[in-house]
Amino acid sequence: MQGEYGSDGLFHCIVGGLRYDDFDKAGKISIGKISKILEGVRIARITQGITSQNIDFGLSVLYVRSHYFKVYPSFYSLSQTSSLKFTTFTSHIGRTSFCVDANAFDLTTGELLATCSTHSVFVSMETRRPTPIPPEMAQMSQVIPTEDKRPVSGPDFPAQPSACFTQKRMVFPGDTDANEHLNQAVFIRFCFDCASGAALEGKLPSFVHDIIFSDAKTVWVRYVREAEVGEELTLSCWEDGDQKQTVWVEIYQESQVIGQCQIQFYDDELNNSTSKSEEARAISKL
Repeated sequence: MQGEYGSDGLFHCIVGGLRYDDFDKAGKISIGKISKILEGVRIARITQGITSQNIDFGLSVLYVRSHYFKVYPSFYSLSQTSSLKFTTFTSHIGRTSFCVDANAFDLTTGELLATCSTHSVFVSMETRRPTPIPPEMAQMSQVIPTEDKRPVSGPDFPAQPSACFTQKRMVFPGDTDANEHLNQAVFIRFCFDCASGAALEGKLPSFVHDIIFSDAKTVWVRYVREAEVGEELTLSCWEDGDQKQTVWVEIYQESQVIGQCQIQFYDDELNNSTSKSEEARAISKL
């Protein structure tokens, strides 16, 4: 994946011609898939900066701390003939962490499809503790402030209710990144899979069928700890008691929390999930 910096200070990247396997069984691009594409855009941006400025990370690695997605209805109308344009920029730089915001547009119409704010921290491979950002990287990064505060603080995660849907899941080699840790896009897929399982077992009152047939409006993810190959994870999911369109997912390994996720859905999709799932199943039989 390649891109370039524009005169506006933004990093521009085009993804042309979506593929059949970019879409899920509901005929939509999942949040996990767009997260993976955005991961590629961020890496292309960082790689170009490292190459042009000869930046040395030393014994440090980047660790994604959180994601916050805002998804607009038109995102769910994308097809294989669609092409996407991404713009990314640094929205915040601290001592050990920074935020990169990304906007996804329909290349043909210019319509904004989704936004994502990613909070990343530099971590020492020796101490596993946050370490200062390389000064060369801080100097080369033009900060473009946003209207909302960065990093996104996220919601207050509630305590698990006594009765909620729970499932076990093993981390396999194909689920991990180059650091042998559970990849952030796979983490998101795990959360949506857990929510689907909860819906299918009738544990989410607002959802009659697989949650994949409903459209997410916002997705907030906090990555707390690393998960490695062979570890068994426990996932718990429940619907918010006050906001019926809000689903919470928590992942932990033994007694340690690995990560947390909040998914908010469009209200009208809660009512349309039945008809949309039946339509998708009919198309799949053609």
